[in-house]
Amino acid sequence: MTGETKQQVPHALEAEQALLGAILHSNGAIDRAREYVKAEDFYEEVHRHLFEVMCQRRDAGEAIDLGLMKAILGNADLGGITVGSYVGRLVTGATTISGAPDYARLIAQSAQMRLVLATAEAAVAAMSVDSVMSPAAYAAQMIEVLDEVASAGLSQSVKRTTLGTSVERVMARVRHLRTTNEDHGVTFGIPSLDRATLGMGESQFIVLAGRPAMGKTAAALHFAIAAARRAGPVGFMSLEMNDVELGQRVLSAVAYDPREYDQISYRSIAQARDLTDDALRRLYFAEREAARIPIWIEPQPGVTLSQIAARSRQMALRAERQGKRLAAIIVDHMGLVRPSGRYAGNRVQEMTEISGGLKGLAKELAIPVVGLCQLSRAVETREDKRPILSDLRDSGSIEQDADVVLGLFREAYYLERKPDLKDDEADRLARRRNVLEIEILKQRSGPTIRIDCFCDVACNVLAEMAT
Repeated sequence: MTGETKQQVPHALEAEQALLGAILHSNGAIDRAREYVKAEDFYEEVHRHLFEVMCQRRDAGEAIDLGLMKAILGNADLGGITVGSYVGRLVTGATTISGAPDYARLIAQSAQMRLVLATAEAAVAAMSVDSVMSPAAYAAQMIEVLDEVASAGLSQSVKRTTLGTSVERVMARVRHLRTTNEDHGVTFGIPSLDRATLGMGESQFIVLAGRPAMGKTAAALHFAIAAARRAGPVGFMSLEMNDVELGQRVLSAVAYDPREYDQISYRSIAQARDLTDDALRRLYFAEREAARIPIWIEPQPGVTLSQIAARSRQMALRAERQGKRLAAIIVDHMGLVRPSGRYAGNRVQEMTEISGGLKGLAKELAIPVVGLCQLSRAVETREDKRPILSDLRDSGSIEQDADVVLGLFREAYYLERKPDLKDDEADRLARRRNVLEIEILKQRSGPTIRIDCFCDVACNVLAEMAT
């Protein structure tokens, strides 16, 4: 059954035999095994075929017995022993039904190790040719494949549970929150928004949607700064801006002082030459403060969903090594994530893949993942240009995948660009110049309301609106 070449790769033949024997001994073992292993994970071709037929029989409600297995194997080459003897050996070496999951996991892990080995060997072979080509393509392809292995290992932490266990965890959390000063979720840094949403919840996929210039990056950075200060490190995947541009915005926000008449915009920081001595003094203080805020920036453009997932896992492990917990991941923005190629040419399906992947990442790492989403130009054709939930419906399954959708709108942006302002419009512009509307367009367990907050876009500052 096995040749010399097969012995050179990772395999778990004895585990395969023990598991198949357990299923023959007690058909219920297959139900427990299928949570962890599938037919293609089996190393031995005969075992793969047996398990596949066993699954088909189980799904059809039919028995799996010795006679069936002998009929399936027929005259298969079993290494010099008869079919009857081999099937009998499977039953003799069977594990118990309770041990089936452990053997199933071992078989699946062996299959994953073979995948890792094959990927590495393919990369070595491809890069052993005489011609020199960009290694980025090879690396990206390896990441796509290896990410499946990494996510498979981590996703096993999400187990089936009972209602009793779930409500017990709920009540333990209730008791904990009543006796501590901890927040319900990771803070947005806007108290009224935190009250309406209970903060950014564990495993939530949160979409921050709006047209260009509505303040998506300003809001995302504010959320990141607030969360990093209070809850732990935040990963910021910046596909649009480099780290220097983000640094300018953070410095401007940290240096902001409402008591000062002259504020320091991030544009003035970029220009540098016109900064006053007082502005420089404030920036040096801001630099020291910003250096203590654990925001980890990934500024590479055009990354794939798999690369985002891999780097997020690295950040989670890095935070764990520091004795902390990764507070959140922010992706700016979803439209710039490079799709895998599975749905090449179908933008709706590509966005579905991206939103579903980010939702899966949030569940896998048990942290909030915030995805910025740029709405289409169709918004501009309406008289009321505030985003509505249906604006997302041409963007794949974002609306369905998201736990929370926040729509951003700055009325002042449109009033400033409107020719021949009427007196009432000019008065409204003066009152709404520094107002950002954050509308909760969707929330699975909370109100859908509109919140006004103070926003100085030039300084990348958000704050609770003064009452």
